[in-house]
Amino acid sequence: MRVQNKMRKITYFFILVMIAIQLYAIQKNDSDLYDTAVQLFNQEKYKQAIRIAQSIEDLYPLSYCAMQAKLLVSIARYNMGEYSNAANELDEYIFTYPNSEDLEYAFYLRILAYYMKINKVKLEQSAAYKTLELATEYINFFPNGEYIEDITNKVKLVTEHIAAKECSIGQFYFKRGEYLAAIKRFQNILENYKDSIYLSQSIKYLVGSYSALGLDLEAEQYTKLLPLE
Repeated sequence: MRVQNKMRKITYFFILVMIAIQLYAIQKNDSDLYDTAVQLFNQEKYKQAIRIAQSIEDLYPLSYCAMQAKLLVSIARYNMGEYSNAANELDEYIFTYPNSEDLEYAFYLRILAYYMKINKVKLEQSAAYKTLELATEYINFFPNGEYIEDITNKVKLVTEHIAAKECSIGQFYFKRGEYLAAIKRFQNILENYKDSIYLSQSIKYLVGSYSALGLDLEAEQYTKLLPLE
Protein backbone atom coordinates (compact mmCIF):
# COMPACT_ATOMS: atom_id res chain seq x y z
CA MET A 1 0.00 0.00 0.00
CA ARG A 2 2.82 2.38 0.92
CA VAL A 3 4.55 1.59 -2.38
CA GLN A 4 1.39 2.41 -4.32
CA ASN A 5 0.97 5.71 -2.47
CA LYS A 6 4.60 6.58 -3.15
CA MET A 7 4.17 5.81 -6.87
CA ARG A 8 1.03 7.98 -6.97
CA LYS A 9 2.92 10.88 -5.39
CA ILE A 10 5.73 10.53 -7.92
CA THR A 11 3.20 10.44 -10.78
CA TYR A 12 1.35 13.49 -9.47
CA PHE A 13 4.63 15.36 -9.05
CA PHE A 14 5.65 14.55 -12.61
CA ILE A 15 2.26 15.73 -13.92
CA LEU A 16 2.55 18.97 -11.97
CA VAL A 17 6.03 19.55 -13.37
CA MET A 18 4.78 19.02 -16.92
CA ILE A 19 1.83 21.36 -16.36
CA ALA A 20 4.18 23.99 -14.92
CA ILE A 21 6.43 23.72 -17.95
CA GLN A 22 3.50 24.07 -20.32
CA LEU A 23 2.16 27.13 -18.47
CA TYR A 24 5.63 28.65 -18.48
CA ALA A 25 5.95 27.93 -22.19
CA ILE A 26 2.64 29.58 -23.02
CA GLN A 27 3.81 32.79 -21.35
CA LYS A 28 7.06 32.88 -23.36
CA ASN A 29 7.82 33.14 -27.07
CA ASP A 30 9.92 30.57 -28.88
CA SER A 31 13.12 32.63 -28.67
CA ASP A 32 12.82 33.11 -24.91
CA LEU A 33 12.13 29.42 -24.43
CA TYR A 34 15.12 28.45 -26.52
CA ASP A 35 17.38 30.79 -24.55
CA THR A 36 16.14 29.14 -21.34
CA ALA A 37 16.78 25.67 -22.76
CA VAL A 38 20.31 26.68 -23.76
CA GLN A 39 21.01 28.06 -20.29
CA LEU A 40 19.85 24.80 -18.70
CA PHE A 41 21.90 22.84 -21.21
CA ASN A 42 25.02 24.85 -20.40
CA GLN A 43 24.42 24.11 -16.72
CA GLU A 44 24.26 20.40 -17.65
CA LYS A 45 20.65 20.25 -16.52
CA TYR A 46 19.89 18.17 -19.55
CA LYS A 47 16.51 16.73 -18.56
CA GLN A 48 15.11 20.18 -17.85
CA ALA A 49 16.61 21.53 -21.05
CA ILE A 50 14.98 18.71 -23.00
CA ARG A 51 11.55 19.43 -21.51
CA ILE A 52 11.76 23.11 -22.43
CA ALA A 53 13.11 22.34 -25.90
CA GLN A 54 10.35 19.82 -26.56
CA SER A 55 7.73 22.39 -25.55
CA ILE A 56 9.10 24.62 -28.32
CA GLU A 57 8.59 21.80 -30.82
CA ASP A 58 5.02 21.35 -29.57
CA LEU A 59 4.06 25.04 -29.51
CA TYR A 60 6.09 26.36 -32.46
CA PRO A 61 6.63 23.33 -34.74
CA LEU A 62 7.54 25.32 -37.86
CA SER A 63 9.79 27.91 -36.27
CA TYR A 64 13.55 28.28 -36.55
CA CYS A 65 13.80 27.83 -32.79
CA ALA A 66 11.97 24.49 -33.06
CA MET A 67 14.66 23.30 -35.46
CA GLN A 68 17.39 24.45 -33.09
CA ALA A 69 15.57 22.92 -30.13
CA LYS A 70 15.41 19.55 -31.89
CA LEU A 71 19.18 19.56 -32.30
CA LEU A 72 19.67 20.64 -28.69
CA VAL A 73 17.55 17.70 -27.53
CA SER A 74 19.70 15.36 -29.62
CA ILE A 75 22.93 16.72 -28.16
CA ALA A 76 21.55 16.61 -24.61
CA ARG A 77 20.54 12.97 -24.99
CA TYR A 78 23.98 12.17 -26.39
CA ASN A 79 25.67 13.90 -23.46
CA MET A 80 23.48 11.91 -21.08
CA GLY A 81 24.63 8.66 -22.68
CA GLU A 82 21.21 7.99 -24.23
CA TYR A 83 22.77 7.06 -27.56
CA SER A 84 19.79 5.23 -29.05
CA ASN A 85 17.45 8.11 -28.22
CA ALA A 86 19.99 10.60 -29.57
CA ALA A 87 20.24 8.66 -32.84
CA ASN A 88 16.44 8.58 -33.17
CA GLU A 89 16.19 12.32 -32.54
CA LEU A 90 18.88 12.95 -35.17
CA ASP A 91 17.08 10.71 -37.67
CA GLU A 92 14.01 12.91 -37.24
CA TYR A 93 16.07 16.09 -37.41
CA ILE A 94 17.78 15.12 -40.66
CA PHE A 95 14.46 14.04 -42.22
CA THR A 96 12.56 17.13 -41.07
CA TYR A 97 15.24 19.75 -41.72
CA PRO A 98 17.22 18.62 -44.81
CA ASN A 99 18.27 22.22 -45.52
CA SER A 100 19.47 23.00 -42.01
CA GLU A 101 22.74 24.91 -41.65
CA ASP A 102 23.70 22.31 -39.04
CA LEU A 103 22.92 19.30 -41.21
CA GLU A 104 26.54 18.16 -41.48
CA TYR A 105 26.94 18.26 -37.70
CA ALA A 106 23.71 16.27 -37.29
CA PHE A 107 25.09 13.58 -39.62
CA TYR A 108 28.34 13.55 -37.65
CA LEU A 109 26.67 13.33 -34.24
CA ARG A 110 24.46 10.49 -35.45
CA ILE A 111 27.59 8.53 -36.41
CA LEU A 112 29.06 9.19 -32.96
CA ALA A 113 25.83 8.00 -31.30
CA TYR A 114 26.05 4.63 -33.06
CA TYR A 115 29.81 4.47 -32.52
CA MET A 116 29.33 4.86 -28.77
CA LYS A 117 26.89 1.92 -28.78
CA ILE A 118 29.35 -0.55 -30.29
CA ASN A 119 31.02 -1.72 -27.07
CA LYS A 120 27.69 -2.00 -25.27
CA VAL A 121 26.98 -5.28 -27.08
CA LYS A 122 29.05 -8.45 -26.95
CA LEU A 123 28.30 -10.48 -30.05
CA GLU A 124 25.63 -8.51 -31.88
CA GLN A 125 27.30 -6.14 -34.34
CA SER A 126 24.43 -4.09 -35.80
CA ALA A 127 25.71 -0.85 -34.22
CA ALA A 128 29.14 -1.35 -35.80
CA TYR A 129 27.70 -2.05 -39.26
CA LYS A 130 25.30 0.89 -38.92
CA THR A 131 28.23 3.15 -37.99
CA LEU A 132 30.06 2.13 -41.16
CA GLU A 133 26.92 2.66 -43.24
CA LEU A 134 26.35 6.16 -41.86
CA ALA A 135 30.05 7.01 -42.18
CA THR A 136 29.96 6.06 -45.87
CA GLU A 137 26.86 8.22 -46.29
CA TYR A 138 28.60 11.18 -44.63
CA ILE A 139 31.70 10.79 -46.81
CA ASN A 140 29.53 10.72 -49.94
CA PHE A 141 27.52 13.79 -48.89
CA PHE A 142 30.38 15.79 -47.39
CA PRO A 143 33.64 14.65 -49.07
CA ASN A 144 35.40 17.79 -47.83
CA GLY A 145 33.45 17.97 -44.59
CA GLU A 146 34.67 19.43 -41.33
CA TYR A 147 34.62 16.05 -39.59
CA ILE A 148 35.97 13.89 -42.41
CA GLU A 149 39.29 13.13 -40.68
CA ASP A 150 37.67 11.96 -37.46
CA ILE A 151 35.14 9.85 -39.33
CA THR A 152 37.84 8.26 -41.48
CA ASN A 153 39.74 7.30 -38.32
CA LYS A 154 36.59 5.87 -36.75
CA VAL A 155 35.91 3.81 -39.88
CA LYS A 156 39.33 2.19 -39.42
CA LEU A 157 38.63 1.49 -35.75
CA VAL A 158 35.18 0.07 -36.44
CA THR A 159 36.48 -2.07 -39.28
CA GLU A 160 39.17 -3.48 -37.00
CA HIS A 161 36.55 -4.05 -34.30
CA ILE A 162 34.34 -6.06 -36.67
CA ALA A 163 37.31 -8.08 -37.91
CA ALA A 164 38.32 -8.82 -34.32
CA LYS A 165 34.82 -10.06 -33.51
CA GLU A 166 34.67 -12.19 -36.64
CA CYS A 167 38.06 -13.70 -35.82
CA SER A 168 37.03 -14.39 -32.22
CA ILE A 169 33.83 -16.12 -33.30
CA GLY A 170 35.72 -18.07 -35.97
CA GLN A 171 38.19 -19.28 -33.35
CA PHE A 172 35.30 -20.34 -31.14
CA TYR A 173 33.83 -22.48 -33.93
CA PHE A 174 37.26 -23.86 -34.83
CA LYS A 175 37.90 -25.04 -31.25
CA ARG A 176 34.50 -26.73 -31.22
CA GLY A 177 35.29 -28.54 -34.45
CA GLU A 178 32.61 -26.64 -36.37
CA TYR A 179 34.93 -26.01 -39.29
CA LEU A 180 32.38 -24.90 -41.88
CA ALA A 181 31.07 -22.20 -39.54
CA ALA A 182 34.66 -21.16 -38.79
CA ILE A 183 35.50 -20.97 -42.50
CA LYS A 184 32.56 -18.62 -43.09
CA ARG A 185 33.88 -16.17 -40.48
CA PHE A 186 37.49 -16.23 -41.64
CA GLN A 187 36.54 -15.91 -45.30
CA ASN A 188 34.51 -12.83 -44.42
CA ILE A 189 37.68 -11.24 -43.02
CA LEU A 190 39.66 -12.27 -46.09
CA GLU A 191 37.08 -10.82 -48.49
CA ASN A 192 35.98 -7.65 -46.67
CA TYR A 193 38.76 -6.66 -44.26
CA LYS A 194 41.98 -7.16 -46.22
CA ASP A 195 43.79 -4.40 -44.31
CA SER A 196 42.99 -5.88 -40.92
CA ILE A 197 45.72 -7.07 -38.57
CA TYR A 198 43.68 -10.28 -38.32
CA LEU A 199 44.12 -11.19 -42.00
CA SER A 200 47.19 -13.42 -41.60
CA GLN A 201 45.71 -15.15 -38.57
CA SER A 202 42.47 -15.78 -40.44
CA ILE A 203 44.31 -17.37 -43.35
CA LYS A 204 46.11 -19.73 -40.94
CA TYR A 205 42.78 -20.80 -39.48
CA LEU A 206 41.38 -21.32 -42.98
CA VAL A 207 44.29 -23.62 -43.71
CA GLY A 208 43.67 -25.48 -40.46
CA SER A 209 39.91 -25.72 -41.06
CA TYR A 210 40.21 -27.10 -44.59
CA SER A 211 42.93 -29.52 -43.48
CA ALA A 212 40.68 -30.77 -40.67
CA LEU A 213 37.93 -31.38 -43.23
CA GLY A 214 40.36 -33.32 -45.43
CA LEU A 215 40.22 -30.69 -48.16
CA ASP A 216 43.94 -30.56 -48.82
CA LEU A 217 43.70 -28.72 -52.14
CA GLU A 218 41.81 -25.81 -50.57
CA ALA A 219 44.20 -25.82 -47.62
CA GLU A 220 47.16 -25.58 -50.00
CA GLN A 221 45.58 -22.68 -51.87
CA TYR A 222 45.24 -20.67 -48.68
CA THR A 223 48.73 -21.64 -47.58
CA LYS A 224 50.05 -19.80 -50.64
CA LEU A 225 48.36 -16.62 -49.36
CA LEU A 226 50.33 -16.61 -46.15
CA PRO A 227 53.07 -13.96 -46.01
CA LEU A 228 56.66 -15.20 -45.98
CA GLU A 229 58.16 -15.14 -42.50
